[in-house]
Amino acid sequence: MATITATVSISSSDLVTDNINFSAATSITANHTEGLSRKKITSTAKGTSAGQVTLFDASMWTAPAMVYIKNTSSSASDIVYVYVNTAADDPIVGHIRGGDWALLPCSNSDDLLAYASGSGIVVEYMVIGTLA
Repeated sequence: MATITATVSISSSDLVTDNINFSAATSITANHTEGLSRKKITSTAKGTSAGQVTLFDASMWTAPAMVYIKNTSSSASDIVYVYVNTAADDPIVGHIRGGDWALLPCSNSDDLLAYASGSGIVVEYMVIGTLA
């Protein structure tokens, strides 16, 4: 088993009147990863199965799992939309602009999918967790 630790640090001296400097970390003990993948997204709308990318297949993993997602585009106007594929409303949980990334915790109840603002945007992703 491997332990993965992710840390995010935020600091600024001019955002508000006082300096900001804090960090948060989380660890997950995991047995598996899918490996780092890159796929081209050709779908530009939620709910259209052709061209969307499944970032997290809930049936394959036990909870908790973490999903690393990066929009590889260099243009901030190229957006990867990440949503939870539920039986109800499929809420969007991320707008990842070109060059940005996210680390999302996932349960094993719903899949995580992505579509994009334009066809051809490449998303990089990796699931870290324990296979079901």
